[in-house]
Amino acid sequence: MNAIILAGDRESALPFCGMNKAFLLLEGWPLFIHVLTALNQAKNIDTIYIVGPRKAIMEALEKSLSAFLFTKKIEVLEQKKTLLENSIYAYQYASAGKPPNDPALFMPADIPLVTAYEIDTFIAMSDMRQYDYCLGMASEEHLTQFYPRQKEIGIKMPYLYLRDQVYRMNNLHIARLPSNHSNAMLQTIYKHRRQKNIWNRIKMVSALVKIKNARPLLFSYFLAQGAVLSARFGLHRMARLFRKSLRLEQVEKEISSLLQMRFKAIEVNSGGAALDIDDASSYKIMVSAFRKWHEALMSKQPEHRLHEACPFQDQCHGIETVSPNVAMTQF
Repeated sequence: MNAIILAGDRESALPFCGMNKAFLLLEGWPLFIHVLTALNQAKNIDTIYIVGPRKAIMEALEKSLSAFLFTKKIEVLEQKKTLLENSIYAYQYASAGKPPNDPALFMPADIPLVTAYEIDTFIAMSDMRQYDYCLGMASEEHLTQFYPRQKEIGIKMPYLYLRDQVYRMNNLHIARLPSNHSNAMLQTIYKHRRQKNIWNRIKMVSALVKIKNARPLLFSYFLAQGAVLSARFGLHRMARLFRKSLRLEQVEKEISSLLQMRFKAIEVNSGGAALDIDDASSYKIMVSAFRKWHEALMSKQPEHRLHEACPFQDQCHGIETVSPNVAMTQF
């Protein structure tokens, strides 16, 4: 399967201090290099495509060649205006010469804790013969390891409260991208995805109200927001009442109807990909805790540990670094 890293910095992308967050440094390397390293080690990935500001990506890649052994083919594509345009452009290019409707893996550039094991597990669990779009989910129990503790910093991300489980989307997507009007809805969802912002909630509701077949999902959205707000204020009994009607299977059907795609949520028992860099605070915490968290994730995945490329140069004791054969193409 081909993989596409979305590293663009136009329109709804969130900049940090005036720069593309894909280039924020972590252990001396841009965030997207960490993601690229995990993809390079994933057994189920063929070619890797990076979409974003091509010149800056090429420069960062060239600097990384002295420290990382990239064995897979990598192609760099110049970004378009929006995330959806970047996704479609890369998907169509990657699909050239492949069987019709061949799916691809999409992931952002700001999830440095993602591992090859998590990627391979997600791909293996996603039945793309039955579905058009599979979205990775991480349950709360696999994210508590990143929570703040006494005298230790940490990150607690927002959740989706359903009847039987509490989830967070883990930023891994496998999809076939259709060229129809459902694309506009995908872009709307992405633009207003940061639900901490009250205006994004209002805009999401406004978008759903205008779509006739979105009414069941709109009701589920209100229930989910009620559960989130109740839990936030410690009203757990009320939160359970909101969650009572929120079955995952029903939400999947509602999303499938809205997007006109066969949608499936895939629970992956690893939380690394769920921690994206949303703001300056989460970046600061990631800088401080990354090495500890990464080692903890890798210790639970022994079958990948010996094959995982070292994500930071000063820990590669005794490992010979070889300049890889990376194919970087301009389009």
